[in-house]
Amino acid sequence: MTPYSLPPFLTLCCFLGLTILTFRRGLKKKVNVLFGLLCLLGTLLYVDILIIFNVQDPQIALWTSRIDHLLVVYTIPLYIHFFHEYLGLQKRRWLIKAAYGYAFILMWFALTPWCIESMDRHFFGFFGRGGTIYPLVGLGALGAILYSLKLIVDAIGRERSSIQKNRLKYILAGFGLMGLMSGLNSLPL
Repeated sequence: MTPYSLPPFLTLCCFLGLTILTFRRGLKKKVNVLFGLLCLLGTLLYVDILIIFNVQDPQIALWTSRIDHLLVVYTIPLYIHFFHEYLGLQKRRWLIKAAYGYAFILMWFALTPWCIESMDRHFFGFFGRGGTIYPLVGLGALGAILYSLKLIVDAIGRERSSIQKNRLKYILAGFGLMGLMSGLNSLPL
């Protein structure tokens, strides 16, 4: 394992810990299930990153990343669905269904060069080169993040309770940072 593997490894540990904690303690509420699924997909993404940073064979790196993208594309609708559920929003349910449909379509291209074309070797390990439709993955993720952040900002503005308002601010900071970090993975691809 290289020193460049330390940040993805620590992030993987955080996501894995949150996944385990959520699934062990809180599957009684739909919002907890959605949060656990987001953490699980984050765990898979960082397992992928750890593998591609440390393997020597570009084909193993390529197929690891392609297989991971079969599921990782579902972070797009899960992000939107989680915030609708957390904030108790009943409007725009069609958007959740459309986002799941979008991810389902993208999933069919995950194992093809249209999604991840090849792997490039860098000083830190391998990193994928996006295919023709990969910008659609990045745009979908960006759209989900910006939409979700707008929902939280709007909820903060409407909230009267200072305790709930502070809770929403922490969620804005945490999910905003998590979304930004995960979304930034799309740019190098």
